[in-house]
Amino acid sequence: MYNKNVLISGAGIAGTALAFWLNRFGFNPTIIEYAPELRKGGYAIDFMGAGFDVAEKMGIIPALQNADLNISSIAFVNKDNKVKGSMNYQKIKKALNNRAFTLLRSDLAKIIYQSLDGETEVIFGDTITEIEQDEEKVIVTFKSGITRSFDLLVGADGLHSNVRNLIFGAETQFEKYYGYYTSSFTIDDFADDGRAFSMFNVPGKQVAVYSLNVEKTATFFIFSSPEKLNYKYHDIETQKRILKNEFINAGWKCVALLSGIDATSDFYFDSISQINMEHWSKGRIILVGDAGCCPSLLSGKGSTLAMVGAYILAGELKLANGDYKMAFTEYENIFKPFIDKKQKSAQSFAKSFVPKSNFGIWIRNQAFRIMSFPLFTNILFRQFNDKALVLKNY
Repeated sequence: MYNKNVLISGAGIAGTALAFWLNRFGFNPTIIEYAPELRKGGYAIDFMGAGFDVAEKMGIIPALQNADLNISSIAFVNKDNKVKGSMNYQKIKKALNNRAFTLLRSDLAKIIYQSLDGETEVIFGDTITEIEQDEEKVIVTFKSGITRSFDLLVGADGLHSNVRNLIFGAETQFEKYYGYYTSSFTIDDFADDGRAFSMFNVPGKQVAVYSLNVEKTATFFIFSSPEKLNYKYHDIETQKRILKNEFINAGWKCVALLSGIDATSDFYFDSISQINMEHWSKGRIILVGDAGCCPSLLSGKGSTLAMVGAYILAGELKLANGDYKMAFTEYENIFKPFIDKKQKSAQSFAKSFVPKSNFGIWIRNQAFRIMSFPLFTNILFRQFNDKALVLKNY
């Protein structure tokens, strides 16, 4: 087998899943991660569809089941915490043959990472500053000053991919901003509504809470912003200040929720954007997950599709016996048409994602009442059906 030594930038869902499959298929992956440890926080995700199929192949379904937040219902409430629209989430899972979980992104990444069983070299607290490639290798220089050579380099480093910026150019060429920002963090000892995913709206803003356990409650904020905000990606204090300014006077439980923002250790804040690229590879370098084709929070599929993409890329490298040109081409041929459809579907949802008027909030609440009926539940969740993508058994 050729080109066995693969450097993966990013220890998130895409990067760890790719390392898992490369190990399984006889390659020698190394992961480099900017953060000093596995990242914490991030919002809850619906885990289903083709990602569930990949997780089965990995043998991690029991671990995912243990991490399932076991949400009982999705409920929209008013400022007095009275339910104005709801949907039984357990019925939704039943409609999907119980092939669905609700997971924290960080829990999913942790479970995949643990499944590596120490077989992969992982470098935390470092990043790539320079990349050179020729016909035989990729030479990378790390921020720590170390220079190393690999056969292939995979950028699995998310929406703000460092590898993409170094090889393909500035993020602005590929990012499509959809007019929203999202944030999440956990707080201690907060009275919640049991296992409900409770959401409150005012025009252009939405906040939700859901229980992680008896001690911790997770928050989930979304707000609209016609223009992109000016702040540094790693400037957490500025991001917290932005969120406070947006929600401190919104009502409901917002004051109490925001009072825990300074003590939290898992604060997350980012724009809701997609990454659209014509091609995901250049020479011996390729992108996977959000780095190359972020479908955004609007799709409800980002994390699961990252796992699927990692599986297909590793599988095609195996089938090609390490011939990266053949494998990269086939990876795009299989996966890109599917991703393009998912991104377009998410785009059509963008304008109605968070209601921007009181009338829009009322309409959404009524729609949720209707969606509680089994027939409409099945129609709603057809978008999570990935039958258009048939996974090979590599």
